[in-house]
Amino acid sequence: MPVVGTKEAFEQARQLCEAGSYRAAIRITTSLYNKNPHFPPIVALHVSVLMKLQRSEEGVRIAGRSLRHITHKAHRVVVLSTLSEGMTQSGNLEGAIALMRDEIVRQPENAALVAGLGHMLLLGGEKEETIKLVDEARERGNMCLPIASIFGRAVLRTDRLEEGIELIEGLIEDEGEGEDKVSRGRAYNTLGHLYDRAKRYGDAMGAFTKSNSMVPASYHDEKAARQVQFLKESWTADRFEGITRPPSGMPRPVFILGMPRSGTTLTEQIIDAHPLGYGAGELGLISKLFHQIAPNPMNPYKFGPDDYDIKKIGELAKIYRQETMAMADNPAVEVITDKAPMNFWYMGLIALAFPDARIIHCRREPRDNCLSCYFQALNAGHSYSFDLGNCGRFYRHYREITDHYTEVLGDERVGVPVFENQYEDMVADQEGKTRALLDFVGLEFDEACLNFHDSGRVALTLSNDQVRQPMYTTSTKRYERYAGHIDALIEGLGDVIAEPVSE
Repeated sequence: MPVVGTKEAFEQARQLCEAGSYRAAIRITTSLYNKNPHFPPIVALHVSVLMKLQRSEEGVRIAGRSLRHITHKAHRVVVLSTLSEGMTQSGNLEGAIALMRDEIVRQPENAALVAGLGHMLLLGGEKEETIKLVDEARERGNMCLPIASIFGRAVLRTDRLEEGIELIEGLIEDEGEGEDKVSRGRAYNTLGHLYDRAKRYGDAMGAFTKSNSMVPASYHDEKAARQVQFLKESWTADRFEGITRPPSGMPRPVFILGMPRSGTTLTEQIIDAHPLGYGAGELGLISKLFHQIAPNPMNPYKFGPDDYDIKKIGELAKIYRQETMAMADNPAVEVITDKAPMNFWYMGLIALAFPDARIIHCRREPRDNCLSCYFQALNAGHSYSFDLGNCGRFYRHYREITDHYTEVLGDERVGVPVFENQYEDMVADQEGKTRALLDFVGLEFDEACLNFHDSGRVALTLSNDQVRQPMYTTSTKRYERYAGHIDALIEGLGDVIAEPVSE
């Protein structure tokens, strides 16, 4: 077998990361880092992959240690960017902002630093501060697509909307193909949202399409269909019989799942606003554990509950409870939420490991849900989201999975209830649905849950701006504005859209 050089291995890992294959990438980056612990590009890539795998604390340690030895300005920026991302994931957004501010004092002309700081300020809800930062950069003549994109996001709901459109349009036209694809893709995505806000829906669809065309991701529908079939054959109520599952415990684990952009972040914010609730965010722990203990990690969906070593299941359930309790850092907490939307693939495993769990399935009108996925810059792991037809086809698979699991978990031999949380119903009757949601997870009603947007909590997802606002209805029936542009989506969804949706 030929020996792969450092350069080739680095490129292979980078491509795997871009394609969303983080577990494969981490094996390569770990080896590269162990051999080259002081080479900034390798450090940055390794830390970036650790972030994607929710191993942010480890990433922060590595990046921080490396940064102490780096004096080259460009190399400092590379590592600082990944370090600040890790600190943000670890809940230290203020520290990450301070770190970037300190470096900007040393490198005030560095556009990447300005864009990075602007991004973190937006995560913290500091829109006015972000706009001020960009205005100062423009006065110095420091402008590029990444900074313009930050500005566009900051002015989305202000009277400077048209200014944001003009700024990005001019830079995209002037820079042509000279800018890297990632920056151009993000700029087109921001432009799409600006057009949408300006009610220029045809232009918006064109911008989103250009943005998505720049993502090197491929979706394999036949593979997804096979996995769904394996899952339905393997995870049945019959195969739970006779299994002594791990003991229950407190706090109760609550899993919030569904398609991305279906209201999962909103749901978590409501529970997190409760004095006895804690939102742990998108952990990725269940996916990690599932692949660790599956009888065959290469095709884990072929194996059902009676194929697993129940002792290992118990050990991993204990680890999960300990880690999430440590995150909450509050012994009074009674409910801890894990908001990883794609956990719907693992609803059976959740029921096997946590018989006391509660599962909240967030649902949304299919066309609105898929359009929102298409309009957002999801990572390459959501490869279906970059094509409207694939969005529809994947949505059908997701519904087949959740319909199957809801029936299986509702069987008395399994006994893990699933709460169907319809986004449109929550918007139409906030208090009524909030009361029902809290009752399901075992919490008394608290007024704070109606004012989730005032909690001050930072949501590190694409929904971070929306959850700082009171409940609103403008995202319902959004697909009607794009009539004539979504034929491929409608074809992909098939008969799913014939189902009635609550008004």
